[in-house]
Amino acid sequence: MAAEATVPKETLFRSLGFGGDRAPYEEALRAAGLSRPGKAGILASKTEAVRAVLEERFLPACGRGDCRGEAAADGRTVVPASEPRFCALCGGSANQRAVEGMVAACGARGWRRLCVVGGSPNARKALEGLVAGRLDLRLVDGTASRNGAQAAGDVAWADLVVIWGGTQLDHRVSQLYRGGNVVSLARRSVQEAARAVVRAAGGGGR
Repeated sequence: MAAEATVPKETLFRSLGFGGDRAPYEEALRAAGLSRPGKAGILASKTEAVRAVLEERFLPACGRGDCRGEAAADGRTVVPASEPRFCALCGGSANQRAVEGMVAACGARGWRRLCVVGGSPNARKALEGLVAGRLDLRLVDGTASRNGAQAAGDVAWADLVVIWGGTQLDHRVSQLYRGGNVVSLARRSVQEAARAVVRAAGGGGR
């Protein structure tokens, strides 16, 4: 019968997102009865158990100052992420972190429906991908024909309407959107669009 596969613990730690000094991870595994610090490898079948132990005790964060600062309030021991994409705060992307904040702010406000008017096709696609179905999005092409009835329907449907200025947006389209739940944004990045929603969620609106 073939021996069960093993993996170097250093490799496993890094593949799970945990970088830096491995000693704290070794101690966590020892305390959980999964491995001894002197052993270089660990059974591959224990990967999910190792993940659970490390995620319970440690929070991987990238070197960004705001990520490190926010991580400090988590309660778990903050450790270096083995790669930026494993940062628990931003996932290696300022856009992703901003959208996470947007989704959380909308949830706290009780908002579910967000209408975004404008933005390039790539930007709209990126926003939709990062939201990942956690909000109902209505993404309006700012260069396509739109009439007053359609715009009024969007405003009535949405908890918040964002006019994404500084992007592919025809003034004849943007001027159709009026209401207390409509906010305008002058910058084109996904990060700034998400931040505009967070500001609106914290400062008023419908």
